[in-house]
Amino acid sequence: SSERRITPLARSSPPQSDEEESPTTSNSSFTMHREDAKEAQIFLQQEFIKNMVANYLNISIKDTEESLKDGVILCQLLNEMKKNAVRIINMPQGDEKLNTIKSTKNLTAFQKFTSMYLKGDCCSLAEIQQAELTPIYETLKKLTEKFPMQSDA
Repeated sequence: SSERRITPLARSSPPQSDEEESPTTSNSSFTMHREDAKEAQIFLQQEFIKNMVANYLNISIKDTEESLKDGVILCQLLNEMKKNAVRIINMPQGDEKLNTIKSTKNLTAFQKFTSMYLKGDCCSLAEIQQAELTPIYETLKKLTEKFPMQSDA
């Protein structure tokens, strides 16, 4: 039978071995592990989105959050999943960024479609505009489940 041993916080003698940590060290270690886990989660979400864009649109993106902010890629993804999901996608001209009004129109079109097809269980317009990766990732993941990629075969 295994017993739980409770170690008192205050010590009268120094730790017995190098492996034994003080409460502050173990607490900061826990925080570091939590931050590492969060970074790993963000990395996996970015990779999922990059792979999705590469598979559906045959393009590669470097900065995931920045690439999604104007809504162009999000709307193009929708159109690949469901024909004519977004009828008008505002595109930037040359190297210029899309202006706020046109970006908002793209993002609104994406959000409206996802809200309708996912019955409101999707990222908000504000979350997309602020490039909050987790809600965007979760929405795209649900969309791929609802509209699986069609093979050319």
